[in-house]
Amino acid sequence: MISLPLGSLGGALVAGGCGSAEPPCGSPWNPCLITNEDGTSNGVCAGKCVIQPMDSFHKPMLLWIGDADDPEPACEDLTGLDLQSRDTVQIASRTSFRFRTLLPGDEPCPKCICSVPYCSMPEIVAAHSDASCENTPAEMLRPFNPPWNWQGECTSPGTVPAEAFSAIWIAPGPDGSCTPSTVGEPSPPKSPAKIAVACSGVVTSNRCPEIGDVCMVDQQETNVPPGWRYCMISQYEGPHECYPPAGPGERPRFSDKLTFYDRDLEQSCEPCVCVPSRTPRKCVARVSAYSDRACSEGALLGTTPVTAGGADRCLRPEEDGAALGSIRAEWDVNELGLCEPAGGEPYPTTVCCLPEPTG
Repeated sequence: MISLPLGSLGGALVAGGCGSAEPPCGSPWNPCLITNEDGTSNGVCAGKCVIQPMDSFHKPMLLWIGDADDPEPACEDLTGLDLQSRDTVQIASRTSFRFRTLLPGDEPCPKCICSVPYCSMPEIVAAHSDASCENTPAEMLRPFNPPWNWQGECTSPGTVPAEAFSAIWIAPGPDGSCTPSTVGEPSPPKSPAKIAVACSGVVTSNRCPEIGDVCMVDQQETNVPPGWRYCMISQYEGPHECYPPAGPGERPRFSDKLTFYDRDLEQSCEPCVCVPSRTPRKCVARVSAYSDRACSEGALLGTTPVTAGGADRCLRPEEDGAALGSIRAEWDVNELGLCEPAGGEPYPTTVCCLPEPTG
């Protein structure tokens, strides 16, 4: 089939079956008008003209909706009359989506939980040969790490002579924020109230009388069996809005909003996350270094704040020529904060359909 902009038809969609009065009808520059079985015409669209789908939706498809125990139709069995060749053709042979609904109380995804947040003291300290803690390979640092699970008490991992370092490099403690995880096993959902199958056919533009409409090729009403609807399906999971309903005398829009879930529920569960409360977690330790091995006040080399999950700190001794003998720390801020689990639900898919015919 030839696709031409409607503007190229020059307004000559005239009776007689051709896009213009110049023969031969069907040439690339002169597409044929299509006459439906009921005598109406969709311009040069051999199918059904529908409003252009919104940007975040796939091209229009045919959607079958039935009960869980109904025989599920196959897309390749959808056939109908081609208005140009008058042959029987497949009209939407590709299966694009297989959906289901959920019933109240269904919990097909594992339950999300969050770990308790905590504040942890820095774990990595080293004597650095550069006063700015830069330009020195890691293997040239002199480790001065506190013991495991250090609570800030005075500790002396050894002694570093004055000539062996110019600053003390301190890495921040672990983030310690809430960590999401799952607990328990998902419960098999009850039998779905409804199942659905979406079938894709050829959809093209520039063939319908209304600018902006698209042509669902060979998918005119006379080819579509009962139980099928014209719908557009969101490209992205989650809730989305459909077109507003058409007003009196306006063309139908994809305004009937339906919500479905992927048939393979376990593969479509939202990841678990932890949402901080209004009081954010904050951990700031004040680390002090000393020249002796007992953290004596008179031997203080300097102090620096270290924020958990923040940047490294570089502590330059206030006194030159002093050794590094011990460190201690205390909390400036130790606020655990709170968090709530979120996620762990199956992603919904929004489907917008043309209203079903009445009468």
